[in-house]
Formats: sequence, structure tokens, C-alpha cells
Amino acid sequence: MKNSRLFELLYLLVEKRAITAGELARRLEVSERTIYRDIDALSAAGIPVFTQKGQGGGIRLMDQFVLDRALLSRAQQDEILFALRAVQATGGGEEALSRLSALFRREGDGWLEVDFTDWGSGAAERENFSQVKGAILGRQPLSFTYYSSAGARSRRTVEPARLVFKAGCWYLSAFCRERQDWRIFRLVRMEDLRLEEGSCPPRTPPEQLEPPLPEGYRGVDLRLRFVPSAAWRVRDYFHPKQITSEQDGHLLVDCTFPEDQWLLSFLLSFGSQLEVLSPGYWRDILREEIKKSLAVYET
Repeated sequence: MKNSRLFELLYLLVEKRAITAGELARRLEVSERTIYRDIDALSAAGIPVFTQKGQGGGIRLMDQFVLDRALLSRAQQDEILFALRAVQATGGGEEALSRLSALFRREGDGWLEVDFTDWGSGAAERENFSQVKGAILGRQPLSFTYYSSAGARSRRTVEPARLVFKAGCWYLSAFCRERQDWRIFRLVRMEDLRLEEGSCPPRTPPEQLEPPLPEGYRGVDLRLRFVPSAAWRVRDYFHPKQITSEQDGHLLVDCTFPEDQWLLSFLLSFGSQLEVLSPGYWRDILREEIKKSLAVYET
């Protein structure tokens, strides 16, 4: 408790530069005698603090004192403030960021903004994030409607354990009471979130949690060829080791995907920028799907 109060006292001195013992005692809810003992403790620790009598006086820090010179380098300050800005983007850490910025004498110049939400989904995803975070910290069960990547809709009740940011998306790692196993859920696919009664028993989530393979899973090895203008999307979706550049600028991609409706939609989203080289039956699948799309506009 004393160490926490000393830090608070030091923060106030750095922020105000001069403050009376009476005001410090009121802010920290202790006696003035305790404040003077704390000042002695700071002085013994090498902090240049002193008292000044008269009008405008009080307890002061030497004008040249800056906390970063005593404890942290400028690079270390940047790392701490960057981390706190990332935390702030998740809805927390604002007070800590404000206080450490004051301690470091670093102005909030707005050079960095961290936003973990997808384009166009900000408000909904932030609301889901806030509710999920509250459930995790409060150790409360959470129920929600969930849409799988295949479009299947289900109602789930889970014991939330961990928020995970991976591949540009937020996921919830949770123990699913319906499946009686650990699952991951993408936040943007969650709707109608509700905190349930009761509490969650202590559970330790797996260190490496991957999405479960769908029932009847079958993977397909694809060789894809993309036109040069699709390069930005190709590098967004595929690992560099999967990509081979041709001399004319085209990109070859060797990859494996589950054979499902999502794969069909994904490949069609590239339009004329993509040619499936193999397997041959996937060329036929795409050809037939394109014919169906054309028929819609020919009627």
C-alpha cells in the first residue's frame, strides 16, 4: 500500500510541480504527518524533492527532474506508451496512459492510433469486445448467437477464457457448454450477447487452439495463378512461402483449403484475376458457378 501511495505522490508532484502537504493529504486520504514521512522516503530514494515556504510554496520537485532520466530510457518509454495505446484500443488503459505520459513529460501528439476493428465493423465489434472482456474479467458465462464460416446459425453458452488477436481478427477462446470442449469464436460473427447467471469454474485454455475441423472435412490441394494486379490481395491472404513470382508478374500459389462453400465464394471473389490451374474438377466447379451467375443477368 505504501509503495502505491509513493508512486501516486510522485505522479502528483511531477504533474503539479508544487503542491501543499495539506492538499496531498486530502488527495491521498492520509495525515500530513504521513505525507512528510513519504517525502523523506522519496528523498532517501534519490528523488530531488524539497519543501519551500511562503506564498506559492509547498512540496516541490527540482525543475530539472524528469522521471525517465532516473528509471527509463526514451526507447523504453516509447515501448511502454505504445503498449498502453494498444491496450487503450481495446477499451482500457486510458488512465495509465495519461499518467505515464505526464511522468515521462511526453505530449500526446497523436502520432499513433491503434484500431483492431475491421473496416466498416467498428461499432459492433467494439461493443462485442467490451461485453466479452467484461465476461472474462467477471468470470461469468456468456451466451450468444453464432454464425460459422459456412453460415450455420447456432446459440452457444460458453465459459469465456481469453481474447486472441490473430490474422487481423479478434477471437474468443472459450469452453463451449454445448460441445463440452474448447472452441474459438470470431467476434464479428457473434450476435445478441448476454451475461448468464452463475460463475465459471477455473479452467486452463489450451496454449495452441485451432478451429476444429468440420464434420466430414476434406481438404484440397490447389494451384492458383493470379494476374499482377491482384498481388496486394494475394499477399494479404497467403503466406510468402506459398507464393512464386513469374517473370511476367503473375503469381503462382500452392495452398490447401477445406472443400466447402466458403472456398467457392473465396475463389469467385477474385473474378477474372484468378485462374485455377489444378485440380481440374475445381475448374469445372467454377465454370458451372459462373454460368449460373451469368444466367441471372440474361433473364
